[in-house]
Amino acid sequence: MPETDNAPAVDQSDLALRAAVAYRVKKIVAAVCDPVIEANAQHIVDTKGTRSLTAEMPLPDGGTQPLGTFTQTMAKAKFYIADQKKVLDYADGLGETDYVIRPSFEKALLSRLVYKGGQVIDTATGEIVDGIGYDPGGLTDTVSPKWNNAGLEALDGRLGFVEAALENLPNLTADDFALPMLEAGE
Repeated sequence: MPETDNAPAVDQSDLALRAAVAYRVKKIVAAVCDPVIEANAQHIVDTKGTRSLTAEMPLPDGGTQPLGTFTQTMAKAKFYIADQKKVLDYADGLGETDYVIRPSFEKALLSRLVYKGGQVIDTATGEIVDGIGYDPGGLTDTVSPKWNNAGLEALDGRLGFVEAALENLPNLTADDFALPMLEAGE
């Protein structure tokens, strides 16, 4: 394997070993962490009136350090093409096609639609537009964090053992897996 930037050549099998270990560690960590993250998100989604939770880390002096806030996202209402053929027919009737719906017309159309009485109406023409779907938006099932930088640094300092456990991963070789020879009777 050629050397680059004066870095020593790395054996391909060591690269593959590092990748295998990294994938396995990632899977193990995800199996432990994902259910905790999902339980937090589900609590926010299920608890009426709750859109966010603040995370604080206890400090040795008895105080707390804000870590961040987990917030349920709010989706905006939007229209989308649900049936391309029906919208193509509608656009064709308005002279807005060149074998396909012109992108500028589609964008303009989607921006001027309203939803009334279960129907999608083009405010420019007053016509009902078939083939357009409507997503009313509102609260989603997604909960995402917004971190407090000072809190994140403090948490990282407390979680240093994770980094220490993984610090050798970029340099892992097959020799790191060699089992010590046992003497008779051990």
